[in-house]
Amino acid sequence: MASSARNQLAPLQINSNCTQVFVNIPVKATTSPEYTLEITYGSNTTTVENLPAPSGSIIYVANIETSGVVVAKVLEGDTVMEQAVAVSTCQIDCCIAKLVESAINCTCKCDKCKEELDRAEKIFLLLQSAVYAAEVAENIEDAQAKYAKANELCTEVCACGC
Repeated sequence: MASSARNQLAPLQINSNCTQVFVNIPVKATTSPEYTLEITYGSNTTTVENLPAPSGSIIYVANIETSGVVVAKVLEGDTVMEQAVAVSTCQIDCCIAKLVESAINCTCKCDKCKEELDRAEKIFLLLQSAVYAAEVAENIEDAQAKYAKANELCTEVCACGC
């Protein structure tokens, strides 16, 4: 599934300001004409019941603010039929932008400027690794751990000065 997902639209997408989740998850034909969609983001869950899949896909747009790993599950009763995972990156993208701007505007004569840029790079790489873990490797726990570490590095404040 992972290699074919690269050649088509992702079944779970998040808009550029992380306020909408677009679901287009293909489902195999079963005896059930209706499904439940469960979208989990952070400690929140949105559930939509009685969704039809007339075209062989569950298609839904959720107006929800997200951050971190987002998981959409298509359920038939209590059985998970399909699942899609994505990473909502807005919060960390903003952090990276602030660190880069701070490094560019830095006038220190020490390594503080380089440290901010190095931290932004480390956060960016962790975020990209979380996206890969979620969307390609489908390893939700690894994606959540990497996102959490990137977020932790964003909120860390270095007090070393120069």
